[in-house]
Amino acid sequence: MTKYILHGGFERQNNEPNNSFYRELVRDLPTGATLLLVYFASEYEEVREAFTEQTNRVHEITGKDLRFVLATEEDFMSQVRQADGVHFRGGNTTKLLSILRGYPELVTVLKEKKVISGSSAGAYALAKYGTAHTEQHVREGLGLVPVRVVCHYGSSELPPSQQSHEELLAMAPELELVHLKDCEWRVFEQ
Repeated sequence: MTKYILHGGFERQNNEPNNSFYRELVRDLPTGATLLLVYFASEYEEVREAFTEQTNRVHEITGKDLRFVLATEEDFMSQVRQADGVHFRGGNTTKLLSILRGYPELVTVLKEKKVISGSSAGAYALAKYGTAHTEQHVREGLGLVPVRVVCHYGSSELPPSQQSHEELLAMAPELELVHLKDCEWRVFEQ
């Protein structure tokens, strides 16, 4: 069984909801497990610095001794196959989906992992459908988690576009609609 965790965004904020997210992320990973951190959606931050900050934080919060690997596009599928868990960081959803769709076997390989998580753009990539923020229309993700998701729900900093939210409400009623506020998260097991 694979555990998927969808996070509503702003995981860098130092607060209890994010701390509990990190504890849940690593809870089922054994000591020494490999956690692949994917920053393909990133546009603005220094990736290496963010990677170091995130790995230090996860270790500090959880106390768990894990092996963290920074994903690269060149070695991505090999890294995914070797990882026990994979976390997709937020940023530009369109950019992330474009890169991930370049790996046709990715969905099959991800289904074999213990823990897969995504924050904001990462959550949109894992879900079947999700709202947009800087664009207007609903986007289709990889469909690993068969839900419609709205990240940054009610956010004053990064609210979803009204049009995409309305489109999402009107489509695929057979799929659960999940609203995630900033720093809020939810687990799905399949």
